[in-house]
Amino acid sequence: MSLRPTLLPIARRVGPPDARAVGIVANEFFDPALGRMGGFGWAARTSAECLAGARRIARPPVLLAGRRGLGARRPDRHESGIPLVKHDDDRKRYARRLDRAEVGLFLTVDYRPNYLPVLEARDLPTIVWIRDPRSPADVERIATLELPSRLEPPQGVDAIDCRSLGAHVNRTETAGGSIAFASPAPALAAPSMRSTYDVEPDGIHFLPNPVSSAVAGVRRAERPRVAFLGRLDPIKRPWVFVELARRFPRIEFVVLGRAHFEGPGSWHPGRLPSNVTVLGHVDGESKRSLLGSAWMIVNTSIHESLPISFLEALHCGTPIVSCQDPEGVTSRFGRYVGRWGGSGLDALDAFGDAIESLLDDDGLRLRLGAEGCEWARANHTPERFLEAFTALTALLDG
Repeated sequence: MSLRPTLLPIARRVGPPDARAVGIVANEFFDPALGRMGGFGWAARTSAECLAGARRIARPPVLLAGRRGLGARRPDRHESGIPLVKHDDDRKRYARRLDRAEVGLFLTVDYRPNYLPVLEARDLPTIVWIRDPRSPADVERIATLELPSRLEPPQGVDAIDCRSLGAHVNRTETAGGSIAFASPAPALAAPSMRSTYDVEPDGIHFLPNPVSSAVAGVRRAERPRVAFLGRLDPIKRPWVFVELARRFPRIEFVVLGRAHFEGPGSWHPGRLPSNVTVLGHVDGESKRSLLGSAWMIVNTSIHESLPISFLEALHCGTPIVSCQDPEGVTSRFGRYVGRWGGSGLDALDAFGDAIESLLDDDGLRLRLGAEGCEWARANHTPERFLEAFTALTALLDG
C-alpha cells in the first residue's frame, strides 16, 4: 500500500495546535509503577513532559494506553503528574473519555496493533512517530539470539506484526483524514516502512528525541569507567558487558538499567566480577551525571534503531562502543565493532580492542566525545523536538 501524499487532507477541523490536547499513544510510559522501562516508554514520557512545559501549548498532553496495554490496577496518572487514560472496550464510553480530555491529535510512539482501537475511537489527525521499524533482515538477525546457557529461548524477541497500520491508513485516506509519518532517524526508517507497517509514504518527517543536556560541571571519573545503559533483557545481551569486565579488571564497569522479564529465558546478573557495579534504574540528573563521568558507553545489543542511550551519552560528551551503527552514529562518535549474531560472545575480542583503543588515546576519545556532543545538541533537544512538532501540526492543519 502506498500512501500519497504523506500528509492527507483533513476531514474536519479540531482547533489550532495550541487549543487541543495531544494524546500520546503507547504501551509503556517509563514509570516504575507502570511496568516496562524501555525506549518507547522514554519517548512517551519525555515528549509528554516536553509538551506539558511548552508555553506555546495551552492544553497539557494526555497519555493513552493501547488496548490492554496496561493492567486495570495500574495508576491513572504518571508519576510526573500527566494524566493517563486507559483503554476501555466499550467504544462509546472510551470515546467520551477522549472527549473529556479534549484530545484533538494523536502522537503514536511507533505503532503496535493494540493502538488501533485508540486511533479508531475518534477521527483525529495523527502523527506516527516511527521508532524501531524491523525489516525481515532485522527479524532474522534477532532470531539468532541465544542466552549464554543455551538452555531456553530468550524472552522478548518475538516479532510483532505491525502491518495492520496499512489498512488503517487506507481507511483514513478514504475518509479524508490526516496522517503524517515522522522519525528521529528518517533515513533509517524509510527502507523498512513497507515490510514493517505495509505503508510506503512519500516522505518521513524528522521528529527528534527531546534529550536534555548534561548537568554543568560533571567531571570524568579519575579511574577509567565504562558504562552500560539499557534494560537488562536478552536482546541487549548484558552478559557480553560482564565478560568484558573480566578482561579489564582494573577498569570500573557500571550497569545502569533493570530487567523487564522474569523466569526462564530472562537474564539477571549473578557472580559478577568485583569491578562491576549494578545500579538498577537510574534517571534524571543522576543518570546524566553518571554518563558524564564515564569514559565511554558500551552497547552490546543484537538490534537497535537509534538508541536513546547513544544520544544521552553524546550529550555528555561520552563516546560509544557498539556492534550497532545506526545512521553511522557509532562510527562517527566512537568505535563500531561490526555486527555479531547469537549470544554475542564471539565479539569479545572486537569489543576489547575498541575499548583499548579509546582508553589508550585520550585525545581521540575526547575529540570523538566533543564532536558527538555538538551533533546531539544540534539535533536532539527539547527545543528541536518542539520546533519540529509544531511544524508537523501546522502541516496537518493544512
